[in-house]
Amino acid sequence: MTEEALDGAPAQIAALFTPIPHGRVLAALCALNGVKATILETSAGAIAVLDDATPKSLHGAAHSVSSFAKERPLLAMERRDSQITVWRYLAGQRGDTLPPGLALNDAPGVVTTLMTGAQTLADVAATHEDKVFDAHMSRFAAFRALRRLSTQAKREAQRNRAER
Repeated sequence: MTEEALDGAPAQIAALFTPIPHGRVLAALCALNGVKATILETSAGAIAVLDDATPKSLHGAAHSVSSFAKERPLLAMERRDSQITVWRYLAGQRGDTLPPGLALNDAPGVVTTLMTGAQTLADVAATHEDKVFDAHMSRFAAFRALRRLSTQAKREAQRNRAER
């Protein structure tokens, strides 16, 4: 962890890059766990940009979300003083600190531009409105959203099997 992160001060940006393909699912999952964030759906998964960019919030959110998506790692990322730090989380456990160049090498360009500060989330949201989701809902609303999304996914899977 960087020295600045040890004092608990907020980073310029703190985000989770997840293997969860649907932004609505990640938004509901974040809200269910009390994580306030704005979610951006990308071609390689969804990224949650946290409202609270403190180390405690970042690592707490990474623990919660990676406990749900246990089979695939997620990346917890922060930018402080133009330096990006990336940690790998798997099944709720914090793993290695990764070199940002390697960690973000295959990430969609929007993830890199957000983390480097080349664009803000507001800039991206203005051009990708249909890919931005809000995780500012009650836990009850989040639970209902997850149930609805689960039911929709099951129906879609059944239709796909029936078409084969």
